[in-house]
Amino acid sequence: MAQRSTIEWTEATWNPVTGCTKVSPGCAHCYAETFAERFRGVRGHPYERGFDLELRKARLEQPLEWTQPRMIFVNSMSDLFHEGIPEDYIKSVFGVMRNARGHTFQVLTKRSQRMVEMARHLRWPDNVWMGVSVENQRWTCRVDALRKVPAKVRFLSCEPLLGPLRL
Repeated sequence: MAQRSTIEWTEATWNPVTGCTKVSPGCAHCYAETFAERFRGVRGHPYERGFDLELRKARLEQPLEWTQPRMIFVNSMSDLFHEGIPEDYIKSVFGVMRNARGHTFQVLTKRSQRMVEMARHLRWPDNVWMGVSVENQRWTCRVDALRKVPAKVRFLSCEPLLGPLRL
């Protein structure tokens, strides 16, 4: 069964990767890090290693098991384009999304340069939406990068909004 979400703009979450590292001021109060770090050292807990980057290969094919079509936020507890995630693993995630045609996948990143670099090597299915986080004017370069990917739907997340934005 899909991990139901309380995030208002999606229906479920899928985390084939967990953990991350900070890349910009928008990461300062990361909800995912706060959540995961509470369980660091709790033996047997999924976040026993806190917010350390971890490939969750056992979760990779989960969406293929979910029969009810839904909106799925990919890696609510990480960033798919994190530099520590191998290219082949990202390609595998995209392969699952391509094969799970009944679902719509929402991928959100702060690592827009790697997103653009990887886009050249990915078969981008119509059911994969791509978004970037933009927390202030300094990071609007992510919007320009987003324009370069072949996603059918592109979106912005402007939270936390740390300053004025002119797009």
